[in-house]
Amino acid sequence: MRSGDVAGQTHLAEQLIDVATSFYLEGRSQSEIAAELKLSPSTVSRYLKRARDDGIVHVEIRQPRRQHVDLGRELALRFELERAVVVAEEAATVDALFAAAAEHVGGLLRTGMRVGISWGQTLAGVVRFLQPRAVSDLSISQLAGGLADAEPGNQCHELVRHLAELYPNSRVKYLHAPAIVDSERIRDAFLENSSVRSALAEAAHCELALVGIGSIGPDATLMRFGDLAEADRARLVRDGAVGTLNSRFFTADGRPVRHLDRRTIALNWDELAAIPTVVAVAAGATKVPAIAGATQTGCLHTLITDEPTARALMAL
Repeated sequence: MRSGDVAGQTHLAEQLIDVATSFYLEGRSQSEIAAELKLSPSTVSRYLKRARDDGIVHVEIRQPRRQHVDLGRELALRFELERAVVVAEEAATVDALFAAAAEHVGGLLRTGMRVGISWGQTLAGVVRFLQPRAVSDLSISQLAGGLADAEPGNQCHELVRHLAELYPNSRVKYLHAPAIVDSERIRDAFLENSSVRSALAEAAHCELALVGIGSIGPDATLMRFGDLAEADRARLVRDGAVGTLNSRFFTADGRPVRHLDRRTIALNWDELAAIPTVVAVAAGATKVPAIAGATQTGCLHTLITDEPTARALMAL
């Protein structure tokens, strides 16, 4: 092939990629693309077909994830939420829950958005299922400090880093502190650090927050990793705590349990409640009392769960 032919083929391939990227990833109309690239609309249409025919663009049709829409509406109405997403029982695997949550959260993301995330195995699963899309320049914050000896991938700083890798030009604000410390004096010392204060301040200005809901049983995450002593857990239970949200504890009717507040490094209740969209992901029989209590805190807008959990909540 002559050099001129090679150059021409290379130029055509570059144009096919430019046109396909603008149309499929950036969501621009064919007329807008034609005006910018100085092409006729018919040429743009022909290029899009050529990009599909040449394998530059792969079109995949996916069936919607099976959701119990009616039960979701009933759940949202019962617990005064803006929305509840319920994975139908026949599809209610852990991965299906993660995938449904990732799909919902992915649809909320916008370029330049300020996003916050907490910690935990459930949120790690959701992040794992998130897909890159035409979103960039996110500002991503930790909503709480880290855990002592969490399993790899569950730490808050790992989740914000993974989010940033998915969406180009995103910026991460790390919170270099534990979620729960041994004394008020230690917490105060951490808060004297300007980087810790600025990280919490930035987290408080998030537009979208993703949180899990924890139980307070002996096998709860905070207990398993040694962040919560048995004496503290017993005191929390005596005070009426049924669960934890972003490292803070609450009762069955959503009231804060203050025992560890002065030892906790995380957004406080008022700051979390002020975030415009807070999405919680949680499921499982052992978490039903905690999920019910979390919906009463005034912090949650959306709950994503599975059908068995939703029916247990409705039966309370």
